[in-house]
Parts: sequence; C-alpha cells; structure tokens
Amino acid sequence: MAPMIAALALVTWTAESIPGFPVFPASQFETEGPERRPDVELWRKGWRFEEVTDGFTNNTCLIDRGLQPPSKGAPQTFLDECPAWVIRTTDEVWNLGPENRNKSIEKYFHPNFSSHYSFGRSYTGIPALKETVAATVNAFPDLKIYVTDCFCVGNDVDGYKTVMPDVLMGTNLGPSVYGPPTGKSFAYGGIAVTYVNRNPDTKEWQYVAEWIQHDELSLVSQLGLNLQQVSFPPTHAEPNRECDVNRPSWGGQAQGSLPPKFIGPNTKFDSDEDLPLAKALVKGMDSLISNHVDCWDFGPWSSAMRPYWNPDLIYDTNWTPFPDILGNSSGLRNWFDREHIPFNLAFRNCTFSQLIFAGEELTATTTTYGLAYWQADLAHIPHTSKPTRIRIFDFYKVDPKTKKIAYNWMLLDLVHLMLEAGFRVLPKPKLPEGWVAPPRAMDGIPAPVSSLVAEKDKEIARKVVFGGLMSDWMHRKLICHGLWKQDMVWYGPVGIGMAKGCQEYHDYFLRPFHLAFNGTNTLKIDVFSCEGPYCGVHGQFTGRHVGKWLGAEPTGRLIKLRFGMHYRVDTESHEIAESWALFDLPHAFHQMGINLFERLKAPRGA
Repeated sequence: MAPMIAALALVTWTAESIPGFPVFPASQFETEGPERRPDVELWRKGWRFEEVTDGFTNNTCLIDRGLQPPSKGAPQTFLDECPAWVIRTTDEVWNLGPENRNKSIEKYFHPNFSSHYSFGRSYTGIPALKETVAATVNAFPDLKIYVTDCFCVGNDVDGYKTVMPDVLMGTNLGPSVYGPPTGKSFAYGGIAVTYVNRNPDTKEWQYVAEWIQHDELSLVSQLGLNLQQVSFPPTHAEPNRECDVNRPSWGGQAQGSLPPKFIGPNTKFDSDEDLPLAKALVKGMDSLISNHVDCWDFGPWSSAMRPYWNPDLIYDTNWTPFPDILGNSSGLRNWFDREHIPFNLAFRNCTFSQLIFAGEELTATTTTYGLAYWQADLAHIPHTSKPTRIRIFDFYKVDPKTKKIAYNWMLLDLVHLMLEAGFRVLPKPKLPEGWVAPPRAMDGIPAPVSSLVAEKDKEIARKVVFGGLMSDWMHRKLICHGLWKQDMVWYGPVGIGMAKGCQEYHDYFLRPFHLAFNGTNTLKIDVFSCEGPYCGVHGQFTGRHVGKWLGAEPTGRLIKLRFGMHYRVDTESHEIAESWALFDLPHAFHQMGINLFERLKAPRGA
C-alpha cells in the first residue's frame, strides 16, 4: 500500500540509548579459540535465551512469535494474484485520478484499517484514511508513486503480508504538514509493509493494516525547508520491549472489527487480541456451545464442531456409576450422547461465566460457573425446578499435527449439584462453601487478556505454581511465606469450602489432606498451561488412604484423586494470590468403597 505523507525528524541513536534493550561489547562475540563462550556459540546457531546479560540487542526472542503463517498446507489461491493486486490497488488510490478514489478506498480497505508511520504515529478507520489521502493530494496534486518491486507471503487462512518498495515523485503546490507550498519538486524512496485478509462479509481481499517507512528527511530537504523551523510531532517510535510482531498478524482482524466467520483452525476469534492457537480454537468452539448452536441436532452440531476437533477426540468428564452418562467418551457422537444432550436437557439455555481463560499454543484451560434453570435430572441427581449454579473446569490439549483439539478434560462439581438438590452427601465443612469469584486483579473477565500479558510473567507464574504443587502435595509442607500471599483466597469445592488466608487453607484443607493420604504419593500432570500471571494444572494425585478424610474412615487403599486447579500469581512478590480447585470427589469415594450417588436415596435435607 502506498504511504501516507508525514514529517520525519533526523535522530541519531545507538542501542545504548534505548531503555530496556541490553547492550554488550561486540568484542565478546569475536573471541577465537578455546576461550570462546559456549552461550555465544549457541546464540550464533539461533538458540533463544530468556535472559541476555551480554548486552547485545537480542532479537531472537521473536523466533517463536509466529513469524511464518501457522496453517501448514493451507490453500494459497490468492498468492499468485497478490502482487498484481497490490500494484493495481495502489494505482487506483493514487495514480488514476480522483473520480473513483473514495470508492476504491471503501472496497480495498477494511473498515478498521490501521496505518502506522513516522514518529510512532498511527490512525484507524476509513474516515481517517480518506482525510489523509485528500490532504496529501491537495499538497502534492501531481504525486505519482512508482512501484519498484512487490512480493507476498501467506495463505488464504492466515492472510497475506506484502512488501512494496517504491519511489514518490511530485511537486509541492498546496499547503502541507510542513507549511505553505514551496513549488519545489521531489523524488524520494521508501517501503510499505501491509497485512491483507479476506473480509468475511464482503468476500473481498482488503488491507487490514500497514507499516510504512519513507525517506521523508529527503523530502523535507528537497522542499527547501529549514529543519529548525519545521514543527515535528511530540510522539516517537517505541522500542519493541514486549518482543512481539506487528499486530494484527497471521489470522488476525482489524482492531474493533467483528469476529470473522470460521475459515480454519488457526483463525483468531478476537478483534482486539491475537490469541495463542489453543485459545483461539477453544474460543471458537466455545462460542458454539455457549450460544447453543444446533444444540439438539447431531448432524448440524457435529458439522459445526468438526473444524475444531480431531476425529478421535477424547472428552473426559466426571465419573458416575452409570455407564452412559458423563464419564470418558471418544468421538463427537459419544460426547453428544453422554454429556452434551444430558447437560442441555437438565440446564436449558445455561449462561456460562468464564472467570479464567488461559492458553498457550498447544494447551488451554478455563474455570467457569454456569447459571441456569434446573429442569431435568442430571446423572440421576434430582432436578430442583429452580435456578442453580454449576462450577466447571476445562483443560485442553491440541494435536500439533492437525492443529485441532485432541483431548478435553471437563469436570462439574457434582457434590455441589447434590447439595443444591437438597442432599448433603459429605459432612458440612467449617469453611463457607458454594462460593466462587473472579480474580481480584482487574485484569479481565475472563482473565488474562492475551494481547496485554507479558511473556516473563508466564515463566514466573509457572515456576511459582510448580513450587506450590511440590510443596503442598508432594513434600507435605505447610508453608505460607514465600509461597502464598498472606491474604490469599482458595476456592475449594463443596465439601471443603473457601479458605481466606493461609491459616484457613492449612487448617481445613491441606493438613487434613496430609494426614489422610500418606506413604508413597505420586502426582501425574496432564496439562500445565500458563498465560501471563495465570496457570491451570490438571492431573491426578495418588496416595494411600491412611486417615479419615471428609467423613470417610481410612481404608488403606491407594486412592486416585483427579484434580483441576487454577492459580493467579503475584509476579512482583513471586507468591500465589488466589487459587480455584475442583476434585472428582465421587470417583475418589468410589475407590474408598462409598457410592455418593447412593446417598441421594435418603430423604432430601437428611
């Protein structure tokens, strides 16, 4: 796309002048012989380091930031046409006269098109684009843009990025951003990089964003202007402190646009976020679930679901003593029959409120509560014909080859539903139960917002959470300082309750748990997904049942406790601030020889 005319100040800088960019002497990289540093050799080979203390401006952090189109084997029907399209659209806007200029802009530019140019300035939207083009043509009415090359990379799913070097020639015959007309001619070069994607509504290929750099100092010089008298904007380009690519990028849409219709497993579904692959997949799939799309008809429902799931997907949910309700399912048909339909029959038009939605490229997780009218039994738990809340977690694994969801672990707090139905199947805990709240951080609901998280926070959170898991579950320690914040909150399931502060967490959950399960304990982790300061961990704890727990007398058996826990970490203090936990308690009690579903036969309220 041809550039927008703007002023450019001449600034001389070195890497040392940019805050946040480490710098070190180049001589450290030139050492020959056996004393050559091994980390430097790895750097030469393209290895990424999380911390660079040598001081060189290290851009290798961009390597895993999605530089190439992520959808392998995606169609490229527009690739051959793309360079010619860029040249023709540039001509239509700039070189073929004013008659159809605005029509061309409306046809070839996304409604929320964004332009990024000198001094770190940018604008968004068609009106701003039209105004900028009109002002430029008024200042330089004979402006011509001579394209010197053009090439494209991308595919029909992820979109295309284009590069177009050019030369601008014309005469300053009208007022410009630099002042009154000078009557002088000019010729200067530059380059424009754009991101192009198909508009899902108009079906037209459109410019979504551009990043342009031109030799505008040359323009100012040829106009005969005194640099000391030119008024430059107060803004400036910012260093890439987050080490991220220009946004929007592959699969993204313009800021503020409507989400696109699904066109492939790597399509991003948020207009203001460039989501990790797993999070994008889950968000697209979840939108069908939450909006109850083709909810009751397997044919259309499965057709809508197939783009997101492997054919041999595993949908693994609560244990029940009933072979065809919940449990472990394989394939869309089993999931539809054993969980999807029973849940929707019980809770029609359930409204889901996600508290946490975190993800990476191949894993994602949510913790949620649903609010619905309970109109039919679920897993033989009697319905109440009243509004009810349902706590839920989900953990996902994406197949790296197909880029579709391969495994979904989901869990409902069935003991909570039993209590809602009037059956207290576990002893009443001393902690308040049945309550869960969003993170106390004001960083999004659900949290986190992908476009705003820092990569360093993810690694801090992962390290802190892993330390907490080992300390609490394997090393059997009761530690607060340096691990949990003093005002931490732990949202446990019904039967255990919500702990405020370390003391309650230790007294009413962790210490009784340690006393109940001793001996050779193991911890198996299926998913450990982190984004920003949030982590979710799904797995299975195995321990010998040697003490009383939640009313169950010791059995001496090895008990497998399935768990899903979410964490918010204070990345400044490196401590856990909040945690949300659910356990498959009916399955654990089944292994102890106790069927909690049998307790539903007692009178309600007993």
